[in-house]
Amino acid sequence: MSTSGEVRLDIDEDNSHRQNQSSNAPHGGKKIHEFAFSPDMKYFVTWSDENKSIFGWTITEEHEELKLEFDNSISSEELKNIVLKSDKQKYKETIYSLIGVSNCKQIILKIHREDPYDFEIIDITTKLRQELKAQGLKGWTSSITFLEDGDLAIAKHYPVCGAYIFSKFNGKSQWTCKKIVKLKNFESSFIFKNGKLLLLFKLPFVIMQWDLKTLKLETQYILNWNLYPYDLTLEMNSDKKLLAVAGRALDWDWETSIAGPAFNGETSIHVYSTESGAVVAHSSFEESLHNFCFIGTAEEQLFFSGSKLFEYNSYILNPHTLKPQDTKYFLHIYSPTSENYHEYQYHIISDFIINLDINDLSIKRLSHNENWKIHLQNQERYVSNTFFNIKEIKQFVQDTLEKCKSDQILIQSYSNRPKEIPYGESYTWKINTTPHSYLKNYQQITVEAIIGEESNIFAEISASTDNEDSYILEYKLLENGDIILAYSEGVQIFTVNSQTKELSKIYFWSDGYKNEKETAQQSTKRQLTSFVKKITKSKLKILPPPTYDSPKYDYDWQNDYVNNELALKLYGNAILNQLAQFEYEAGFQNRIEELFTEWLNHSISAYKSGDAFDFVLFTSQIASALIKLEECHKNLKVTERYLSKINLLVPGIYGTNKYPILSHFHHCGIYDHTSLSMISSFDYLLFWISEKWNLLKKKYPKICKILASPYIFYSNYSTNYSQKTVTLLIPLLNFATYPEEYSYFELLYLPDNSFTSLDAPDYYKWWNIKALINFKWNTYGKRYYFIIWTTYLIFMCCFLTVSTITENAMSWHYQAILLISTIFCGFIHLIFEARQYIHKPMSYIASPWNWFDLAAILAPTITSFIWLHDEKPQIWIVTIASFLLEIKFLLFFRALEYFGKYFAIMIGVARQIFSFLVVLGILVLAFAHSLHLLLRPTSEYSYDQPSNTDDANNPWNLVPTYKFVSSNGAIGESSLIKTPDDNTNLFTMFSTSILAVYFMLTGDSSAVSSWSLVNNWTLTFLLVIFSFFTTIYLLNLFISLLGDAINQTYNEESFLQLRGEILAEIELFWMLPHQRRKKNWFPEILYYKASVHELKKYIKNLKDENEDENLQNLLSEIKEIVEFKDDFKKFTSCNQKIIENNDSTEDSSKDSTKDSNEDSAKDSTEDSTEDLTKPSTKHSTKHSTKDLTKDSTKESDKDWPYSLITQE
Repeated sequence: MSTSGEVRLDIDEDNSHRQNQSSNAPHGGKKIHEFAFSPDMKYFVTWSDENKSIFGWTITEEHEELKLEFDNSISSEELKNIVLKSDKQKYKETIYSLIGVSNCKQIILKIHREDPYDFEIIDITTKLRQELKAQGLKGWTSSITFLEDGDLAIAKHYPVCGAYIFSKFNGKSQWTCKKIVKLKNFESSFIFKNGKLLLLFKLPFVIMQWDLKTLKLETQYILNWNLYPYDLTLEMNSDKKLLAVAGRALDWDWETSIAGPAFNGETSIHVYSTESGAVVAHSSFEESLHNFCFIGTAEEQLFFSGSKLFEYNSYILNPHTLKPQDTKYFLHIYSPTSENYHEYQYHIISDFIINLDINDLSIKRLSHNENWKIHLQNQERYVSNTFFNIKEIKQFVQDTLEKCKSDQILIQSYSNRPKEIPYGESYTWKINTTPHSYLKNYQQITVEAIIGEESNIFAEISASTDNEDSYILEYKLLENGDIILAYSEGVQIFTVNSQTKELSKIYFWSDGYKNEKETAQQSTKRQLTSFVKKITKSKLKILPPPTYDSPKYDYDWQNDYVNNELALKLYGNAILNQLAQFEYEAGFQNRIEELFTEWLNHSISAYKSGDAFDFVLFTSQIASALIKLEECHKNLKVTERYLSKINLLVPGIYGTNKYPILSHFHHCGIYDHTSLSMISSFDYLLFWISEKWNLLKKKYPKICKILASPYIFYSNYSTNYSQKTVTLLIPLLNFATYPEEYSYFELLYLPDNSFTSLDAPDYYKWWNIKALINFKWNTYGKRYYFIIWTTYLIFMCCFLTVSTITENAMSWHYQAILLISTIFCGFIHLIFEARQYIHKPMSYIASPWNWFDLAAILAPTITSFIWLHDEKPQIWIVTIASFLLEIKFLLFFRALEYFGKYFAIMIGVARQIFSFLVVLGILVLAFAHSLHLLLRPTSEYSYDQPSNTDDANNPWNLVPTYKFVSSNGAIGESSLIKTPDDNTNLFTMFSTSILAVYFMLTGDSSAVSSWSLVNNWTLTFLLVIFSFFTTIYLLNLFISLLGDAINQTYNEESFLQLRGEILAEIELFWMLPHQRRKKNWFPEILYYKASVHELKKYIKNLKDENEDENLQNLLSEIKEIVEFKDDFKKFTSCNQKIIENNDSTEDSSKDSTKDSNEDSAKDSTEDSTEDLTKPSTKHSTKHSTKDLTKDSTKESDKDWPYSLITQE
C-alpha cells in the first residue's frame, strides 16, 4: 500500500508549551473516539472520551503531500474549568460529543444539558468559552454546523422552530446573531457546510432543501415510506449534485400500532438528484449501517459498510446505480472484521484516509493511494439510461443544429456500401440506405445491430433530401451503446436489449413532419431547435415525451413502451394521450385497456414497496390522461377504476393511533414549503413568554400549575375526544394540481384537471374524494366562497335599497351612488360568467342554472343603466330583477352543509324528473291548443260595446246576466250584464290558454265553468281525458317519481357533488395563476386522518352492497386495521388466545357462554376478540353502536368478519 501523501506529526521546537504537549502521546495515550475537519479541510480536531481532552492539528500540503502540525490542545481540567468551572459533580455526569470545528479553530461540543443550551463553542487557541446571545436560543438544538463562509448555523425546535445564523463581524472574536429564520415544524434537521438546510417532515414524508443565504426553496426529496424516520444519515457529494440518504428499514406492528426499525438491521439507501429531486437509484443491504459517505475526488464513489450477524462487509457503490463494485483492491485500504470494527483505527472521509492509532496518528490522500487508483481503473464505467442522458444527447443535437445554422453540409452521399459503427465487442450498428420505392427525394434507411454473426433487423426509416443522390442524416453512437439519428422528420434512438439481444426503438420525437414548402435542411433545423427547447424546459432532466403520429402503423410500439416500466413512469401520459386519439380504430381500445391495467399495477406495486417517488410518478401520469380517456373511451370507466385503486391507501410509516381529531377526514401534514422568512415580532413575543414561563416554573411551580389549570381542563374535557384513527393518503399530482409553469393567459382560459372534471355522483362515494373536498373547502374554499357571497350581497343590497326606498325618502344623489355600485358589481360577476362561457361554451349554454345566473346579474345591471340615464323603469322590470336577485341569494346556501343536503335534493330531483316534466309540458300544450281552437271566439267583439251574436265563445255571451226582481217576485224585462274582461275567456289566445290549463292542472276549473257541458260533448271529452290522464294519473305518477328521486338524491354524495362543482368554479375562475400553485392548497400527496370506527362501517357497507371487486382491492394494511380476516390460521390462533385467557369460564354452562364471552371481549383491546368469541350467536346478536367519543374501537356489527371466515 502506497504511503504517498501521508501526514506526519510535526513539532514546533520554538514553542515550549507545544514541546511539553508533544513529549507525550496525544490525549495522554488514551484512545481517540471522535474527530472532525474544518469546512476548508485545513484543520483537524480529535477527541478522547476517556480523558475528556481535545487536540487540534493544522493540515498543510506541500508537493502533493499533506503535513500535519500540532496546534493546540485542551486538557480535561481545562475543559472542566471552561464548561462547568467548579461544578465537578455535574461535570462527571455530562455527556460530550464532538460536533465540528470552524476555520478559525473553534470547536463545537454537544453536551447533555438544557440550560443555557445543549452545546458549547470553545476557542482552542484562547481556551475561552464563546457565548451566543439570541432570543429563543436557550434549550435543546436540532443541529449545529460551521459553514464554509465562516458562519455558524443552528436549527431549533422550541420555543419556535427556527434557524440561527451567527457571524463574526469586523474581525471580532464574539459571535453575533446575523439573522433568525422561521421554519416549519420539522422532525429533524441537517445543515451542510455549503449552507444547505435540509428539514425532514413526517407528513408528508419528505426532505425539503433550502439555501440559508437566499432563503429560497431548492428541492424536495420524497422519501420511501418504509424508511425509519428517526436515524437517517444524509451525505452530499462534492459537486452538490447528488444527495444520498441511508437509514434502517421500517418494521410496523399492526397489532400494537407501533412502528420501529427492522430487527434484522437492514439498511436502505436512496440517491437523489439535487437539481430535480428525482430518485437516481435505490437499493437495500442486509448489513446495519456503520460507515456511509462519498469518497474519492474526480469519480466519487459511495462508501457503505456495516455488520450482519457475524460478518462485516464493505461496499463501494456507484452512486448512479448503487451497484456494488469489486472491492478486491479496496480491502487493502480498509478491511475491518466483525470482531474489531468498533475498535478499527482507520477511517475514510472524502479524499482522506485517517489512522487514529494514538501511536501512529496519520492521514493519507485516498486519491494518491495506488490500490485506489487500480480500483478506479478496474471499476465498471457508468453510463446513464438514454432517457436521462440529456447531456450527451443535447450536445449532439446542438452540434448538429450549429451545422444547420452555419449552412454546413449535413447531406450524406448515397452509397451502396453500408456504414458500420462498432460498440466495443458487444455488437455493431449497421446503417444501410437504398432509394425509396415510391417517395421522390427520400432514401430508405435500414438500421441493423450485428451481434456476433447474427443480424437483428429492426426497422426502416425514410430520410429526405433535396436531390435523388443523397439524404439528410446525422447519427452518433452514445456512450451506453445506443445510437441516435437526427433527420428531417425528427429524432430516433435505437437500443439493443442486453438480456434478450433484441433490437428495439426506444425513443422517437418529432415536431411535425416535413411540409412541402420546407427543404430537408430547414425541416431538420426546425426539428432540432424545438427539441433543444424541450430538453431545456424539462424539470426532471429527462428527454421530452416521445411522439407518435400514427402508432397503428407501428405494431411493435406497444411492446417497446408498454412493457418498459421506466418509459411508462416517465412518458405514460403522452403514450396514452396518443393512443386515445385513435378512438375509432379497431383494437386500440383493447390496447388502451391493457396499458391502463399495467399502469395501475405498477403504481400499486410501487406503493406496496414504499417507493413513494415512483408511486407519485405513476399516479400522476395516469391522472393527467384521465380526461382524454374519458372523452374518447367513456365505456372504459378509467376514472372510477383509478379512484377505486387509490382508495384507502395507508403510508408505510403510519398505522392506527389514538388522536384527538377535529372531524372525520381531517387533513394533516405541512404542505407549504415556500421560501423561508425572518422571525416576526410575534415570534419574539413567544420567545419572551417562553423564557419567562420557564423561569416561573423553576421558582414557583405551584403558581404555574394554577395558571395552567384552565388549559389542562380544556384539554381533558374538550369535545375533541381521542379516538382510534388511521392515516390515509391521496396522490393528487396532475389529478387535483396544475402545471408549475403558467402564464396570465390563464385568466382567459384554463383547461380542466381531473378533479374539476368529476361530473357524476358516483365519483363522490370514494373516501379519497370526500377527504379531498373536505380539505379544499377548509383550506381555501369557504374563504373564497364567502368573499364571492359578500360581493354578491353588496350587489343585491345596492339594487334592492334603491328599488325599495321611495324617491321621497332618498335623494337622487344617493340613488345614483347605489345604482353605480350595482353596475360595478354586476360587471365583476359578468366577467366571471364570461370566463365560464369561454371555458366550455356548449356546457355553459346547455345548463339552465347558468342562464338563471346570467339573468340574475343582467336584469339589475341593465335596469340600473336605464335608471341612471333615463328615468325610473317600469315597475315590472324592477320586480323581476329583484325577484331574480333574491332567489340567487338563496342558492348561495347550497354550499353550507346544514342547508346543502336540501338543495342537493331539489337540484337532483329536478334533474331526474326533467324528462317527465317535458312530457307533462307537452300534454299541457296539447290540451291548451285543443281548448284554444274549441273555445276561442269566432266573431268580432269589443269590451266597450256589447255584441249580440250566436257565438257561444263570445265573452259577452259568457258573462252572467242579472234580472230585476220586484218585491212581489215578478221578474222585470230589463236586465244587467256584467262587463267582460280578459279573464272571461282565457282561451281567446293560445298564451292564456296555457295558463288556463295549468290552473286546471292544479284543480281550478273556473276557466271552463262558463260553458255548458250538456250540449258540448267535445269539451266534455277533453275535460274527462285531461282530468284522468293529468290530474289523476300523471300527477300521482309525478308524486311517486318525486318520492323515488328524493330517496336517490338524499345522500352525502349529492351534496358533495354540489360542493365539488363550487370548488371547481373557484379554482378555474376566481383564483389567480400563482394561487393555483400554492403547495398548501394543491399538494402532491394529501394525508388525512379517518376514524377506524367509520372505516369499519364503510367496509361493512361494501360487503352489504356486494362490492366484491372493491373488497378485493383492499390492501392488507386496511384488512388488518378493520380485522377483515380471510386467513383461518389467524382466526384459530386468536380464538386460542381467548380460550387461554378464559380458563376460568370453560366449565360454565352453555347458557352462560354468551355472557362470559362478552365480558372477556370488553377487557380486550381488539374488536376481533369480541367478534370471534360469539360464533354460535352471530344470527341473534344485536350490538348497539357506541359513541365515538367514548370508544371508537367498538364495532356496530360484530359478526360479519366471522361470517366471511366461515364462508372461506
